[in-house]
Amino acid sequence: MSIEAGHYYTPDGKPAHFVEKKDGSGKRPTNISDCRKNGWLPSCTTILKILDKPALREWIIRQAVHAVTTAPDVAGESLDAKIERILSVEKQQDEESQIARDRGTDLHAAMEAYFTGQEVREDLRPWIAPAALSVAAMGVNPICESILVGDGYAGMCDLILEGPANHWILDFKSTKKLPTKGAYPEAVLQCSAYAAAYHRMKLPSKPIRTANVYISTVDQGKFVICEHDSDWQKCYNSGFHPLLQHWQWSNSYTPAQ
Repeated sequence: MSIEAGHYYTPDGKPAHFVEKKDGSGKRPTNISDCRKNGWLPSCTTILKILDKPALREWIIRQAVHAVTTAPDVAGESLDAKIERILSVEKQQDEESQIARDRGTDLHAAMEAYFTGQEVREDLRPWIAPAALSVAAMGVNPICESILVGDGYAGMCDLILEGPANHWILDFKSTKKLPTKGAYPEAVLQCSAYAAAYHRMKLPSKPIRTANVYISTVDQGKFVICEHDSDWQKCYNSGFHPLLQHWQWSNSYTPAQ
């Protein structure tokens, strides 16, 4: 039985990512046991964690190897002890990951500020402005950070736009290396889940299209918009929904809706 922490939502679309500790000392991340107890819904990203991500796995391995090989030795310390100290105690391999997460959070917040009419941080403006202007040209009536409730799951969509011929479901990603062959598969699946939930909730009069906006964290102003195949329903039915069913089976939990 998994007790892995994740992101969860109430059936009416309220975030339930944290719960109060029993001793009253604060909050802790929500886990699957809390989800079962309260009838909450897993997020799209929680479901997609069951996928193997080779590129991410290789990056994590490289960070760990780099941390161990570049850390100074301690006199009399064995190699096994050094590995344990670096990876489990000092956790030096997490430093680069935290830097990347912080940068991604900043860029994401800047994009949200742009589309909600708020002030964009001066130091972040040149990093996101080219991407924001290109995205803005795709449609009107921007809706940011909208929680969409699907059939057995929920998630927060970064941006919804109304274009001339369709509605756009867009998800922002920050990355060191911009994709050259389209969006990554898990990102396409995530957007298909948002599209299915949006269709279920809104029954829009126009077709739905999905896309990812990748923003570089190393090259200022560089970005790429990866539009997905127009048939998001096929992607959802054949790609995301089977993962949802597997998640429900492996966690012995199917939310009642």
